[in-house]
Amino acid sequence: MQAMKLFIGNKNYSSWSFRPWIAMKAKGIEFEEILIPFDDAGGNPEFRKFSPSGKVPVLVDDGLTVWESLA
Repeated sequence: MQAMKLFIGNKNYSSWSFRPWIAMKAKGIEFEEILIPFDDAGGNPEFRKFSPSGKVPVLVDDGLTVWESLA
């Protein structure tokens, strides 16, 4: 089984990115952290496949994608 992927912005500037990251770390959940630069997220077509709005965070787990604040 593949590890979950968490697409986030810089945790120092984005509390929305920090929240799922800290929750998953606290619970010991293994995941791959993928940093999306703030100036690139909205215009990155690869990232838009996961996040139609171009916003972070996005959590991808075995084909299920949860984006924005729901992640």
